[in-house]
Amino acid sequence: MQMKRKRNVITAIVFIMFIALIVLIVAILIKITVGTGDKKGLGTVKVGTENVTKQDNSEEQKDDETLTGGAEDFAIFGVDSRSNQLGKGTRSDSIMVVRVDHDAKTVRILSVFRDTMMNIEGHGYQKVTHAHAFGGPELAVDTLNKNLDLDIKHYVTLNFNSVGDIVDEIGGISQDLDASEVNVINEYIDEINGVRGTKSEHITEPGTYTLDGTQTVAFTRIRYTTGGDYKRTERQRTVLFKVFEAAKKLDTAEKVKFISDMIGSINTDYDANDALTIFKNLSEYNISDTTAYPQVFYGGKVDGAWVEVPCTLADMAKGVHQFLYGEADYTPSDVVDEYSNALSEKVSEPNNDFTNTDFED
Repeated sequence: MQMKRKRNVITAIVFIMFIALIVLIVAILIKITVGTGDKKGLGTVKVGTENVTKQDNSEEQKDDETLTGGAEDFAIFGVDSRSNQLGKGTRSDSIMVVRVDHDAKTVRILSVFRDTMMNIEGHGYQKVTHAHAFGGPELAVDTLNKNLDLDIKHYVTLNFNSVGDIVDEIGGISQDLDASEVNVINEYIDEINGVRGTKSEHITEPGTYTLDGTQTVAFTRIRYTTGGDYKRTERQRTVLFKVFEAAKKLDTAEKVKFISDMIGSINTDYDANDALTIFKNLSEYNISDTTAYPQVFYGGKVDGAWVEVPCTLADMAKGVHQFLYGEADYTPSDVVDEYSNALSEKVSEPNNDFTNTDFED
């Protein structure tokens, strides 16, 4: 029981780091949103009827839901917020599903594009980013679970400004910038300087740079270059990996400070008790693979809004299960098939195919 609890906390801390690297919002520094007044450090958000199903309070049932075969899945959300709000009312501009294998000490990360059209309970077929706005992280998790046949039970939500704070905390990251990125990054730097109150310098030519927090946030926000959202999420995962590796090298005192700083900027249903003790085991974990979905889709206006419609949702679910679980023989549920058929009726054929795209940096 104790080992399972420790594994759970380890992953929660890994997530705290992950989310800081992928959030795509323009925000001011905010403080933690605590859903139930929990005093253990991280907020615990109440679960509603449309949200993640919560187990009974017995320790035995908690153990049963914590791990299945030594692995667990989590959702991480980067919300579009300029206020203290990290729950309902804020869109999730960045969405990831993370698979942590505690036995193999590996982590797999899958991005879901914010404009992906899915069925949101009570709201019909809309961009998946709206699920978080309609019902907070619980409804966002519920949407991923129902549309992709997943069993995500936990989440971490963080605002954009923490990305820069974390990168500054570790002394910056080394990153190559190409000409197309240099052409657009400075407008983002100016905007984020205004939000964070920093004075980060412009980047004027392609090359390798040590990016500070503001420059890194600007880098992860670049969207309107070749590859669009696909390339943007690749940048997010590149930064994620570099910060993850840097954090693993921190000494004990630095790790304690790192977690203490992070606790003030997240909203999660995790209990972070013992987190500072367990965080030292982070060095045992490695990011084994990353990808993004949908890879085949129709991008354009549907029902009056710009969306990305998977072609098909059932095929997307198959790809997700193959990547996360190695399930080559996965068969979509009747619910996923129903949603998939409804989406297919909205578009004739895909106009984007990234099946063979290498999403690694």
